[in-house]
Amino acid sequence: MHTPISLTSLSASMLAHLQLILLLCLPLSAVHAAERELIIGTIAVSPFGFLDSTGKPSGIMYEISNRIAEEAGLPFKNNITPYARTVLDLEYGNADVIIRYSNADLTKVAHQVISVLALPSFIIGKNSSSFLRLADLHGKNVGVLRGGNFDANFAADTAIKKYAVNDYEQAFKMMMAGHLDAVIGSNIGLYYTAQKLGIATSALSPPLVLSTQYFVLHVSKKSANEPLLKDLKGAVERLQKRDAFTPIINKYMGYYPWQQQK
Repeated sequence: MHTPISLTSLSASMLAHLQLILLLCLPLSAVHAAERELIIGTIAVSPFGFLDSTGKPSGIMYEISNRIAEEAGLPFKNNITPYARTVLDLEYGNADVIIRYSNADLTKVAHQVISVLALPSFIIGKNSSSFLRLADLHGKNVGVLRGGNFDANFAADTAIKKYAVNDYEQAFKMMMAGHLDAVIGSNIGLYYTAQKLGIATSALSPPLVLSTQYFVLHVSKKSANEPLLKDLKGAVERLQKRDAFTPIINKYMGYYPWQQQK
């Protein structure tokens, strides 16, 4: 004799199967987003991302990234990452979010969600130099962050010798020792590093001001989904509306009128 199946048991069984089917139909990224924390990569370039004297992660973009994740209500972990490795981390899913200047390699592996901060690019040398135009740098050696993209015209000018460096500190030390003629970078990055190394602005040439570049929030295509992109974009827009990033920058650059040079 067969044991009759109750309607209650049948309904519960059908409901469980329906829930399983719906779960399987969800994009894996949406399931993972609910299960794990957001992995942020912050570029290891002072003053944007570095370890302080106690070994604690710090920096402008480190703090801004944290604020964005908090505003979006997302659990997160933030790692200081070598600049040149950030593209690979996004490509292979080792990082979900990175805020940095974009380039062609990044657009292949990540979504460009929103611009977070705009900064002018400068070229500066020692005070014995005078660079009024890019042509003045023809035949000169200019230090460039490995993987950095600071100005399209500079990058396309083959008469300028580009020397890849790991960070601004290395570039300044090489320039002051006479191994480089100039350094290119963001206004904040260059002058923060000079101050950190004890190099007075009087020891440097007036800056050759180039184009404005943008720190863009990139989300890896390995982990992106519409709710995540929407949440992050909304968080940045709300923080920008409250001018929440300026106090963070001033914390590191209070002595330097960075806003006057946009």
